[in-house]
Amino acid sequence: MTHSPERPTVTVVIPCYNQARFLPAAVASVLDQRYPRVECLVVNDGSTDDTARVAARLGVALLEQANQGVSAARNAGLAEARSDFVVFLDADDALLPDAVEAAARTLAADASAAAVVGRCQSMDAHGNVLPAANAYVDDTRLYEEWLSRNFVWTPGAAMFKRRALDAIGGFPNEVGPAADYAVYLRLARGGAVRMIAQDLVRYRQHDMSMSRDPALMLRATLSVLRREAALAGPSWQPGIRRGRQAWCVWYGEQIVDRLRGDWHAGRRGASQLRAAATLLRRAPGVALRHLAHKARLTCASLWGRCVDAWMRLDARWRRRVSS
Repeated sequence: MTHSPERPTVTVVIPCYNQARFLPAAVASVLDQRYPRVECLVVNDGSTDDTARVAARLGVALLEQANQGVSAARNAGLAEARSDFVVFLDADDALLPDAVEAAARTLAADASAAAVVGRCQSMDAHGNVLPAANAYVDDTRLYEEWLSRNFVWTPGAAMFKRRALDAIGGFPNEVGPAADYAVYLRLARGGAVRMIAQDLVRYRQHDMSMSRDPALMLRATLSVLRREAALAGPSWQPGIRRGRQAWCVWYGEQIVDRLRGDWHAGRRGASQLRAAATLLRRAPGVALRHLAHKARLTCASLWGRCVDAWMRLDARWRRRVSS
């Protein structure tokens, strides 16, 4: 593709904390883009592994900072960028080859848009593509859809106009791993997000991902919705309440599954206590439903044992009488 100075410039910011083993694949996915005006910036968020050395070897721009968390790393990259558009790619994910081209084309064509989002694919820790289905999203009511679910699984599936993101203060630090969700809601509430029906990024699923901690994600997501409730008008409050309920069920079920697995694996410590406390406080309905189900199973088991014992005693008594 020939160089086109008129086309918007794009910076792909890769915040990285101890993900050096995945960083080469993430950087390669940026350098392999079929868009002519894209640059890559790695933000090393105080990693204790060899992230800095790997980034230097890959020949991309590197910004170093003390460990401050992923939101601060994204915001540092945003402040450093001088491009028209910006993408935030997690260090363990990878852009698809036409991602920047497709998103930039849509964003450049719409003066009222602040961001464009697309679909995601899943991959395992080794980069093997996993089967995944993207649920239908009504792109005429993105804010309402987002209140109850985050259909943008990872920030790499979003492209922002840099100045529009600057204007809202970037990614909030106080909501932890749900900061990208807060940004989507903030922009969508003003009708400034567009969606394209195209896969843009591969989302890597592995045990070290923050999104694999459902208790943490529930607390962070509810913090975002409390923030939205304070900022949004009265007409949005019923939707926010419905969203809160939906998220409590979504993550509550995951917490139950995690606690059950930890229990059977013998993992019973402070982490499990915190998860259980989050479940009981934030999703008591889910906890009660599972406890009731367990109680029914226990009662059925005890009843079955009582019946078996009674039948054995009855048979023994009959044998004695007949003899």
